Amino acid sequence: MKQQTILGALLLSNGRRVSLARLADVVWEQRPPVTARKQIRNAVSELRTLLSATGAAIVPEADGYRLDIADATLDLRTFQEHSARARRRMEQDRPDDAVTELRAALALWRGPVLSGLDRPGLRAQAAGLDEQRLTVLEECVGLELARGRHTALIGELTGAVADHPLRERLVGQLVLALYRSGARARAFAVYERTRRDLAETLGLDPGPELQELHQQMLADDTGAPAPAASRTSPAPVPAEVPLPAPAAAPAPAPGNLPGGVPHFTGRGETLRLLLDFADGDDRGDGAGRGERTGAGAGRVAVIEGMAGVGKTALAVHAAHRLAHRYPDGCLFLDLRGHSSDGAALPPAAGPVRLLRAVGVPVSERLDAAEAAGLWRGWLAGRRVLLVLDNVASTDQIRALPADGPGCLTIVTSRRSLTGLPTARPYFLDPLPLDEARRLFRRLVPDRAAGADAAGGPGRDATAEDVDTLLRHCGHHPLAIAAAAARLRHRPTWSVGYLADRLAEPGRRLTELRAEDGGVSSRIDCSYLALHPEQQRLLRLLGLVATPVVNAPGAAALAGLPVPRTEELLEGLVDEHLLQQPEAGHYRVHGLVQAYCAQLSRVVDTPEDRENALKGLHDFYMDRQLILSYAGDPCAF
Repeated sequence: MKQQTILGALLLSNGRRVSLARLADVVWEQRPPVTARKQIRNAVSELRTLLSATGAAIVPEADGYRLDIADATLDLRTFQEHSARARRRMEQDRPDDAVTELRAALALWRGPVLSGLDRPGLRAQAAGLDEQRLTVLEECVGLELARGRHTALIGELTGAVADHPLRERLVGQLVLALYRSGARARAFAVYERTRRDLAETLGLDPGPELQELHQQMLADDTGAPAPAASRTSPAPVPAEVPLPAPAAAPAPAPGNLPGGVPHFTGRGETLRLLLDFADGDDRGDGAGRGERTGAGAGRVAVIEGMAGVGKTALAVHAAHRLAHRYPDGCLFLDLRGHSSDGAALPPAAGPVRLLRAVGVPVSERLDAAEAAGLWRGWLAGRRVLLVLDNVASTDQIRALPADGPGCLTIVTSRRSLTGLPTARPYFLDPLPLDEARRLFRRLVPDRAAGADAAGGPGRDATAEDVDTLLRHCGHHPLAIAAAAARLRHRPTWSVGYLADRLAEPGRRLTELRAEDGGVSSRIDCSYLALHPEQQRLLRLLGLVATPVVNAPGAAALAGLPVPRTEELLEGLVDEHLLQQPEAGHYRVHGLVQAYCAQLSRVVDTPEDRENALKGLHDFYMDRQLILSYAGDPCAF
């Protein structure tokens, strides 16, 4: 990264000298170490070797360096040459040749300047070059609009406006292209959204050119002349190009949300915080510490938690509560990040499936960049709610969130998605006891109301019976639902009888199986995605009587160095297979512990298990602590 930063600074200097002090500020963000100059010289020496085959050279000059491009190919220089030739063609009244040159210039761009190298000291220069590209794009589009290429330009302009929603010249060109293509409703919608965004974000009204275009579109309803191009456009749109007939009424807003969750229970505080976040209120101690989202920008909420804890249920419940606020659609996509019956969706498949959900026919053969571009284009100017469920990684959904003003994206994942820096995380733990009781009673009201079916084994369902059963389920929603289903299909069983069966840790997961695999299959998917070292550590933790360990204790159990063990433990926290009741301590949920204990008996040899437990025992004995191996190792 140091070499990339130095090379970026030299490239942006356009052949001028860059001082050592300036390079140090850029590399270390104005906090250079004492050895900064020596490190820069070493990096420059390595860069010279890398650049030797290109014809470019880094030349020392006074107290700094200069990049001499010589005969090397530099896309920025080629871009500027095409742009200069295009302006000469315009002066010669050769607009078609000018468009050819401008398109050649734009084709050199593959993304923002210095993409992936975000250094505060380089942002201003990089932004200046991005501004040059946008100016060339506006000039090119203006010439092509003047030749009636309205429909062909809509996709490109939609994407550009999505990236730069307050750039009025681009907005005006998109509005004009939509209007002349017959998409009158969308043209007015884009103008209205821009007007609102300018007011909310900057406290401004649209500029005179954009307002004039709006008035001309309104006047067309009474037979006024067709709207003209913005006064800042490089060429006027001929007045003789006829406006198409009014477009048909827009289709109903797309929506494919799953049905509401009939037995949704609890999560009241998290739901309140989530709804407040959708309203633009970032306050709330339980909502995490994400970066505050800018006013009017799209918002991303991430619901994290262990398998089966109710993430999807909360996301869908919240989406139905909020659906009326999103007139352009409410969409749901299962990314299959942890699925037992198939691989996770690749990054290119997400945009394709969403586009099909909104009625845009696209091919599965599109590459990721093409699919993402079409999806961003569809989103532009729309206010939508998007639920991205069962996400495996940030890369899987990087191009998907609806980040336009007024939009909301709700993501669910078993992993901590740290690659979404502006997202607001919400963490779901197993249910509190009172909410677990309410869920159980809603699922089996006739069995938990105070008495079980007459004649069944065991005794009547007392509050103690219910609480014991819930404790064996770890207050876990999916486990509670499985236990309730077991009772519904075993009318002679009492709550107490099932609680007694669940009391045996070795058969607990078997009792909680369901038609779709139940709790065990969900944990399977998470376990199989782990690194082998994480798998081994987790299995060994299933053997320990106490559900809470610290890093030194876990290191003694696994026979690993403490730093490596802590790294593995933190990774398991990120996977939500361990909980962290306090810093430095790790808890295994009872159901996960039961799963791991069973698996260890299959995978690990008796000698491995004995050595692990002996290492932990010796660790505690050395510290004069007492560890009891008796009791229920899966107690919640």
